[in-house]
Amino acid sequence: MSPQNYWNRIYRTAALAAVGLALIGVVFAFFPKVNRFRSYQETRTDLEEDIRTKEEVIKELRRKQERFSTDKHFVQQMAHEIGYAHEGETIYQFNEKSKSNGVNDEARNTQIRKNTE
Repeated sequence: MSPQNYWNRIYRTAALAAVGLALIGVVFAFFPKVNRFRSYQETRTDLEEDIRTKEEVIKELRRKQERFSTDKHFVQQMAHEIGYAHEGETIYQFNEKSKSNGVNDEARNTQIRKNTE
């Protein structure tokens, strides 16, 4: 083997090794960034789901707000649910589950309004 071919082979081998090391460096440099990107995507998906849930809550609250200004019976119902009553009106609230003769009585678990005029 001539000295010229010998040095050419060394240069090619060194060049290939440098290119290989550069590629390995690029892979290791971007691998954590790819994982971080995936993590950000998962966080984004979770946050978008939270946004959709909160938008539904906002729609429901706006619907109730609209009903407060237009529906007198809805206002009375809401007032009864938080404990307000008209004069002469008695509100009975049973919040705990009770059992009568071992059978769950659903009527006892609901709010009962009685007009005693």
